[in-house]
Amino acid sequence: MNVHRFLALGALAVILALFAACGGDDEPTATPRPAAQPTPTPTAEAMMEEPTPTPEAMMEEEPTPTPEAMTEQPTPTPVPQPTPTQVPPPPGFDAEEYFGGKTIRIITGTSPGGGYDTFSRLVAAAAERQFPDSTRFIVQNLPGAGQLRGLRAVLDSEPDGYTIGPVHSRWFARQVLVGDVEGFDLDNAHILGSPTFTIGEDGFCIDRNFASSWQDVLDRGLTITVGSTAPGNEPAIEFMADNGGPFRLIYGYGGTSEIMASFDRGETTGTDRCGPGTAGRLYPEWLEQGRLVPIFYEKKPYNDEWLAQLGHTGPLPVFRDLPGLPSNPAQAEALELNLLIDEISRVFILPPGVPEDVKQYWQSAFDRVIADPAFIESVSVAGYADDYGYGRSEDIWAIITRVRDASDETRQIALDLSGVANLVVN
Repeated sequence: MNVHRFLALGALAVILALFAACGGDDEPTATPRPAAQPTPTPTAEAMMEEPTPTPEAMMEEEPTPTPEAMTEQPTPTPVPQPTPTQVPPPPGFDAEEYFGGKTIRIITGTSPGGGYDTFSRLVAAAAERQFPDSTRFIVQNLPGAGQLRGLRAVLDSEPDGYTIGPVHSRWFARQVLVGDVEGFDLDNAHILGSPTFTIGEDGFCIDRNFASSWQDVLDRGLTITVGSTAPGNEPAIEFMADNGGPFRLIYGYGGTSEIMASFDRGETTGTDRCGPGTAGRLYPEWLEQGRLVPIFYEKKPYNDEWLAQLGHTGPLPVFRDLPGLPSNPAQAEALELNLLIDEISRVFILPPGVPEDVKQYWQSAFDRVIADPAFIESVSVAGYADDYGYGRSEDIWAIITRVRDASDETRQIALDLSGVANLVVN
């Protein structure tokens, strides 16, 4: 085995073992706190309304980044450059007069520590550089009801621009699919954006030694074997297998390194670990041998350059559009919608009724905050480099609109698949 790959796989296995005990969503998990910041940060008093949390208290309802997310990106996330799409400050708006000397609350529905709390504090620190010098930012933790308590506090706050907060994807899912989250009017609560909107490029490949294409699989009546750690970790593939697709899942692998090794040995014949951060880094010989045949993607296809390196030309189909797949189109669309809704994480909002000029100023400042190199560096220091990605308001709205425009049948299936149907909202 290649020495570099041996070392990389060994390190990856250690990391996976260390994180194997991490809980799922809503289970307490410890999260790294930011170390030294690249630029001066606010004092602890300015960042918190509560006493400094003890190590035992630094837990929250949001899971820490998964080991795969922490290991599969070979290079740091590039710093985004300012673009013409950034919202300019409102003309004639006197920010010093309106925000000077005021205290802005960032309310998070989680306990101190973990993703939502950490990003609330990182946004607070960076926002102080975008607002008048005398503006003070504090983070208020209001855990409870799966982050609903914190969301309600934001929605019920005075519509003056002095309160914002991050929303969990479950409440976007519940509101867009059911619409019964009191006060959460998606058309009036202003969406600022998310610093962790990361619809990454993906794809699924088969071994060229096994079959030359998806159509070849169908014509020869083959079954693609896929390695996974446990049920639920490969939702699109499991969905296709359950609907008569030519897939068989083999569970029990310890993680990415074991799954990739099984493909290398020919023990499995299909893998979604065929991106530049996995196959390109750990098994570059697969590319040299022309061994990987991309056949579909789940949410966003690999870029044309990477597909060309894999020997693929033309568009890559989304899984629900694969020919010959005997599945219900509404079910496939519903699954895809749920995969997209899951990406709507840590979306910061303003409550309904905030004046237009104040919303525009906030949007302009938020754009600058998330694109600020110092903010991105602080995200990396906090251990969330691979989670970073600026989801602007229009990105979030594109998903919301797509769900709204789906058929009643598709929306009902999406609700059943989402896990939010039984949430207590009152």
